[in-house]
This record gives sequence, C-alpha cells and structure tokens, in this order.
Amino acid sequence: MRTSHTLTLLAALVAVAATLVSAAAGGAAPARTAWARISGPTQPGEQLGLARTADGVLHVIWNHGVSPTSILETRLSPAGRTTGTSTVASGFDGNGGLALLASPDRSLRLFAAGAIKPGSPAYGINTFTAPASGGTWTLQSGTYWGGAVANSAPVIGATLTKTGEPVTAWRGYAAAGVPPSSIPQNGYEGGMTASQLATDAGPGSVVLSGVTNSGRGGVYVQQVLPTTGPRTILPLPFALNDWNSSLSGRIGAAGVYVAYADTKAARLYRYGGGAKVLARGPFTSAAACSGPNGRLWVAWGDRTSGLFITRSNMAANTFEPTQKLALPKGGSNGLSFLQCEGSVGPADLFADVPGGSTQGFWQTHVLPRFSLGAQVTKTKVTISARDAGDPVAGVAVSVGGKHLRTDAHGHAIVTLRPGSYTASGTAGSYAPASIRFSIG
Repeated sequence: MRTSHTLTLLAALVAVAATLVSAAAGGAAPARTAWARISGPTQPGEQLGLARTADGVLHVIWNHGVSPTSILETRLSPAGRTTGTSTVASGFDGNGGLALLASPDRSLRLFAAGAIKPGSPAYGINTFTAPASGGTWTLQSGTYWGGAVANSAPVIGATLTKTGEPVTAWRGYAAAGVPPSSIPQNGYEGGMTASQLATDAGPGSVVLSGVTNSGRGGVYVQQVLPTTGPRTILPLPFALNDWNSSLSGRIGAAGVYVAYADTKAARLYRYGGGAKVLARGPFTSAAACSGPNGRLWVAWGDRTSGLFITRSNMAANTFEPTQKLALPKGGSNGLSFLQCEGSVGPADLFADVPGGSTQGFWQTHVLPRFSLGAQVTKTKVTISARDAGDPVAGVAVSVGGKHLRTDAHGHAIVTLRPGSYTASGTAGSYAPASIRFSIG
C-alpha cells in the first residue's frame, strides 16, 4: 500500500564537487513549467524506474494498483515527450520499489519488489528484461532474492559495477549478481526502509545510501563494494526520517553525491567529503542526477516555496542560474519524492504529489541555461557564452542585425556603431539567453 508521508526528504543521487551555491529562492530565474502525469491517481506507487538507452529514449517504469498490481513502461523522447506506453507485468503482488538499468549489452533490466502473483512464494526482488527499445518484457522465471524484507521495500536501488555486473539494494542490504551469489545476513544498516546505489566512475566503488531511523536517524551513506568504507550519517529532523533517499555517481568523473533537504536548507554532500548549502529555505525534498561530462543536476523544493533546479559545470564547482518551477497540479498537497534523469543534457524531473485526484508522479522537461556576457572595447564587442563558467561553443548570436557563432572558447566578436543593443543567443538543447549593453 502507498505509504503516507508528513514532511519528506529526498536525498538524491549523483554527482560532483560539493561547493557553495548562492541560489537564494527569491532570486531564482523563473521558468515555464509544463507537467504531464506519469502515474496515478489510483495507487501510483512510490518509486519510478528510470533508464535512458543509447537512442536517447528515457524508459520510465511505474506501478498502478496494489495486489494485484500492473507494472507499466512509458517511453519519453529526448525532448521529454511521451512516445508510447506498454505493460511490463500484470497480476503482480506488490506496489513497492522499482529500479531500472540499461545493461552493457544494450538490453534493459528491471528489478521489482514483490512477487509474480498473489500467494506466490517468489517474494523479494524479481527481475524482467527487455530489448533496448523496451515494449516487450520477459520475467526471469525462478530468479528472485531478498525474501519478505525486499518484498516490502518501498524504494530499492540498482547500479552497474565498472565491469557491468548488476548490484541491487533493499532495506539496508546490498549484493552483486543476478541473483546475488551471496547476501549479507545482517545487511549494512538497520532501520532503513529505502536503499539507493551509485557507482563512482573514478575508482569504481559502489556506495549505498538511504534514510535510516536507527540511532538519531538521518541520511546513511557508505561504500559497500569492493570493500566496506566509512559510514556517514547526515543529520535530519526526526519528522523527516521517512523512506525516501537517493544518490548517483557522475558520468565520466569521480565522486558520489547526495542531495538532501532538512527544512532549513537544501544541501549537497560528497561521500568522503563535506556538505555544502545549495539554497536556504524550508525545503523537504531534494534530488540529484548526472548530466553529461561530469555535470550534476540538482533539484529541491517544498509545497510552499515551490521547486528549484540548477545544473553544475563539468568540474561541479559552480552552477547555472537557478530556475524556479511551478509545482505540479495539486502540488499544494506536498511533495513526497523527487527523481530526475539528465544524462543527455536537459533534465526530466519527476515529482510525486501525494493525496487526492492529483496524486501520482508528474514529469516536466527542463532545459539547461547558459549566460551571455558582453565586453566592449570602443566599437568592438566580445560576446561570451558560459554554462556555469564553462565556455559554450556554437551558440548562434544575433545582435545589431548581425549573426555570429561562438568559437571553441565561447566567444564571438563583432564591430558595432555606438548605441544600445540586445544580443540574443540560442544553442542546441539550451534555453535561449540574452544580454543588453551599450557602446559609446
């Protein structure tokens, strides 16, 4: 059954250098927000399985109903539009965790907490496979693990090791293989209802995280493979000690990061490093996911302040201008969970809205933002395009009736007469940008 939440926290997955981001809520750049429903309103499940295949399609796995449950797959284009929905399984006993991986052989592998049918002894994590195109799913019959503990997990984790071996996690347990060759008898962390996994693209270590109620409670983070590393608990108010947490590693860069919110601020923590403030405010949910070339998307929010999202540079030490998003329809009821996927550039952000006719997961597509600068020397103007400090090549710049493109350094040089000008720029999957300046 769907878990009720009071205040919620999402410690979300992925990525890079923990640095101070001066993104005050009131100063965030507004963005147009169009939300589309993915699941709900009836028993919409508590977690989505997300994986993007080499063709840029994002495969979204979701639950509908409870005992028996239907598991469905919705496919989103690289532009964030729905292109089709298929049934993965029907008559499934469970409405719990879902985790999806794009395997090295290009196939898709789904892990689902529950049983193949009501009354089946095959309780635990079951697994299904599909070709890269999705659409047609096959149960790996007789393969399940974790038992009743895994069966009741509202959030499960999955990742691939550097060698391509799947690792799964449930309620503080984690094990490699399908099915795992060995399962820890005591798990890594007691009192943890949710479990998330991420692989550090640098050393290849696998990190486990989730919100735990053991001790004083908080966000638990620990390396579990190839050896056990230091255990960290990030403190949270007791009211936030619920099931939801997530994390992720970066693409092509070292570091595993957790984004979390504690009603005072949204924070970003790098495992083995420190936690830094993203924005101050009464935030109760946060999410992180990897972008291309080591970048990191981070989102956070609550039902009163709204939603905010930003993306880092490739070194992850600065961030783009923060975008403020309108809440999904019915978001005034709260936010139970945030998830995102941003591996091809833009972010597909998913917000779980609890209660009423609007409950369920909603999706929106967010474009990254670059900024334009103008340096004037007499009548020569150098237009610069920067994405959180990184140069952006190939930006189409229009100014004073002239049309230019930025070079590899993100610069475009133009000679103009004295006067006031507005330069506008467009590039690939970025949102447009503009800047005003004067000469003479």
